[in-house]
Amino acid sequence: MLPRLDIKEKNFHGILAVGGIAGIIEGSIRYGFTLHTAFPGMMLTLVSAFLGAFTGFFLKDLFRTWSGKPPYRGINNDGWMMGAFLGTLLGTIIQTANSADGANLVIGSMTGAFIGAMAGAFPDEFITPILEMMQANRKKPTKKAPR
Repeated sequence: MLPRLDIKEKNFHGILAVGGIAGIIEGSIRYGFTLHTAFPGMMLTLVSAFLGAFTGFFLKDLFRTWSGKPPYRGINNDGWMMGAFLGTLLGTIIQTANSADGANLVIGSMTGAFIGAMAGAFPDEFITPILEMMQANRKKPTKKAPR
């Protein structure tokens, strides 16, 4: 019934989920149990991921043009989305571990999303072929050895 999600969609939803949970926890620490702080946590984390990807692609194009190569234009964007999700998750966990009262979790998720997306933008053209190769190997029927 529902279509299968690709890797970008899974990571996008993961970024939203982690940012939303961080927003709920941070808002609940300050004001008691709240759900209305989920949306700002999601949006701030998502905007940070997009800004990190923009920064990463800008720096990548800058380095490529300085070395005489043509600029890279992100086509598939799998690398920065995967990096943003991992960064969001790790940033939130690190902020939780470093904070005595669990405050500023959204700041941790935002910082992690920015750094993860920026780092994921650099190997972006290599990530999609690797994922496609993994998908092709998964779909191949394996021959069983005769007994």
